[in-house]
Amino acid sequence: MTLQADGVTLRLGAVQVLKDVSLQLAAGTVTALVGPNGAGKSSLLRVLSGEIASRQVFMDSRPLAEVGIRDLARRRSVMTQSTSMAFDFLVAEVLAMGWVGGARELGAVALNEVARDCLVDHLLERRFNTLSGGKRQRVQFARCRLQIWRRNDSGPGSRYLLLDEPTSSLDLDHELLVLRQARRVSAENVGVLVVLHDLNQAARFADQVALLANGAMVASGPPEAVLTSTTLSRVYRTAVCVERHPRLGRLVIHTE
Repeated sequence: MTLQADGVTLRLGAVQVLKDVSLQLAAGTVTALVGPNGAGKSSLLRVLSGEIASRQVFMDSRPLAEVGIRDLARRRSVMTQSTSMAFDFLVAEVLAMGWVGGARELGAVALNEVARDCLVDHLLERRFNTLSGGKRQRVQFARCRLQIWRRNDSGPGSRYLLLDEPTSSLDLDHELLVLRQARRVSAENVGVLVVLHDLNQAARFADQVALLANGAMVASGPPEAVLTSTTLSRVYRTAVCVERHPRLGRLVIHTE
């Protein structure tokens, strides 16, 4: 059960954004997509989501282009960097936009459960456009969770959650909340792809790391194999030190 890009090349106008990129997102895992600014991370996420059409993307071995719109909506959700809304909806209404699971009664149960889990239940009667940027991001994350919510993982097909820099406007405690929630979602047999700039958070929360630079895949695999001093120093063009912290038991990444 995978969402897979197989040798994707993408040009936007005169610019080649992706060059023969392959990536496999497995159900039940968290994959962090990292790399310098302009590496092509958001473009790859848009291709994997189906926003940018490609014949080289497959969901569970089936071409993504052949997956029906309704099935696709139930099986993959996308959180983009933009959190703006043209109309002044209540938070509860924004969350409800994510429900594609059918019965309204079940949707209400799912909405309340997800809102509690994501700590936005106290915001349900607030106007979305009155919220801070960080709170908007948390609401949008909850909406994406609701979109692929299933009771006891019932229903056919694997599910995927694609997050484009979901922690960019968050305080540290809410940043950790979202990333812990992403891990919790993956434990429900969901494949999670998260674009991150914080390499320490990628090392902490991801099962797999994919490192992009200049539109090409530099390395992919477990954090220990990808996040090395040599590779990161070369890609980021600065001296980077990677160490395993003896007390935390995980990689710690810093500049020299």
